[in-house]
Amino acid sequence: MCRFACRQYGLRYAWGLTICGHSVYVCHFGSDKAVSSKPIDVTTPEGRHAFIELLVSWSMCDDSQLGRDPTIKYLPDLDCWQIDCPDDGEDRSAGTELRYYYNTVICHADHLFGRHTRCFLATDIKPTAESPLEPNVVVKDAWAFAERSADEDIRDEVKLLKKIRDVLSTSLSPEDNVIYPEIVMGGRVRFKQGDIDIKDNTDTMYQGVEFAGDDLPRFRVHRRIVLSQIGERLHSVKSVDELVTVLCDVMRCHNAIFEHCQILHRDISDNNVLVVRQGDGIARGLLIDFDYALDMSIEELRTPRPEMTGTLLFMSINNLRNWHVKRTVLDDYESMLCLVCWVATAGIGSLPRRKSKELEKLPIARWRSGTIDAIVDTKSAHFGSLTVFEKVITDHFSGIDPTNNTSGGNSSGDSGAILLTAFAKGLRRLLFSNPSVGPECRGTSYIEMQGAQSIESEAAQDFPPLFDDELQYKPETINPFEKRAEKNNVAVIAKDLHTHINRYWNYAMDRQEKAKQALSDQAASTENQLIVVLMDLYKHIIQVLAS
Repeated sequence: MCRFACRQYGLRYAWGLTICGHSVYVCHFGSDKAVSSKPIDVTTPEGRHAFIELLVSWSMCDDSQLGRDPTIKYLPDLDCWQIDCPDDGEDRSAGTELRYYYNTVICHADHLFGRHTRCFLATDIKPTAESPLEPNVVVKDAWAFAERSADEDIRDEVKLLKKIRDVLSTSLSPEDNVIYPEIVMGGRVRFKQGDIDIKDNTDTMYQGVEFAGDDLPRFRVHRRIVLSQIGERLHSVKSVDELVTVLCDVMRCHNAIFEHCQILHRDISDNNVLVVRQGDGIARGLLIDFDYALDMSIEELRTPRPEMTGTLLFMSINNLRNWHVKRTVLDDYESMLCLVCWVATAGIGSLPRRKSKELEKLPIARWRSGTIDAIVDTKSAHFGSLTVFEKVITDHFSGIDPTNNTSGGNSSGDSGAILLTAFAKGLRRLLFSNPSVGPECRGTSYIEMQGAQSIESEAAQDFPPLFDDELQYKPETINPFEKRAEKNNVAVIAKDLHTHINRYWNYAMDRQEKAKQALSDQAASTENQLIVVLMDLYKHIIQVLAS
């Protein structure tokens, strides 16, 4: 029932009844909670009265009170849905709406609880029998955590995307060749319930539902965003060259957004990378979903405690440890390293796909199963040294022969796997063994280094030691993640990573273009050969007819 409800595009929440013997329970399924009433005993007069009163109350409710969304409506004559999308401007009391139409869903809300993110391919042109629906935008519909006051909601994805659009449209030039998400409009969903203007959020969703003590759900708002780019899932890449181009594009986009907008994404994952194909068929990468993003120009003034955010499989070690260490662009680069390793191992594009049973036997499977402590210890061990990284991670990349210990050993001749191996090793080296920074910034675990002279008593300060062997040293314990998070070190490491990304992006783009040109030349050659054959056949027919 719950999975069915998640597929109902016009359903905000659901009511239900559970009957156990003589007891009836009223259930309410919201975005964060499933709540059940106390049992209603229908064998008693009081219970029967309460049950009948409930049915009468439901019969008098309008559709929105029963959980329906008045802003989404199915049009059976056109076999499509219409959806109203808000736009929160500077004056939020004067928000506008625009109606869109869709019949293709590219992301379903298949989980009972959470953000319930759904994405539709849509158009603002109403289709007709003569003019079928041709989507030109993506509509994202989700229940996101937020502040109750829209003006105080500095983490609003709509605000962040509008800042990205406004800043990068003037800061980047065509020569930068960076693809970034472009918002058309967006805002909090509102609708009319009789004469009352309803702001769709968990307060209105759970209105009249009783919670016990601390069981109150965290506040969420119903938000819609319209984006101009239409892309495909990451697994749609057709070659390793396309994959590397897409992943590098995402980090080039990430760098531009952070440099010019001071916005940190914080959720690099396979679900948040789209493949956008240009007119010539070249695959490019687009970074999406800024639900967890932060505007660091504002957040640094608030100095919040870092939060654990992101997708467990791709979260950085620093993030998983939940240390009181500032999150930086390096955490997102580490998430990209995890993503590269995962797709290269599981198989994608031209790399052979591994069966799930085989994949679960590999060391990398421990990145997503077990306790958080076990996961972070595993990642720390895997990234801690190049030797371990090769043995347990890159040697298992799809297409690589793990029995061959030579550098880049490959029994299948798949150059794509070798390309991904070199790309991943470079990311690991620059993140955890970067020669451009001091030794205190390297590694994935605490480092013990010789500290300053240790003085045991104040009296000893009057008689300093005469010889070196009289010096007493106390080992200093250093957290390399804390040292890397310092502003100067972040800048140095991020610059090296950016150079690494650009190098592989240029290489993969060049290979894509050469492959497209080779296909074009082959097609042209085949066409010319066909023309020659047809001309010879035509001449032969003329000769036969003439004789």
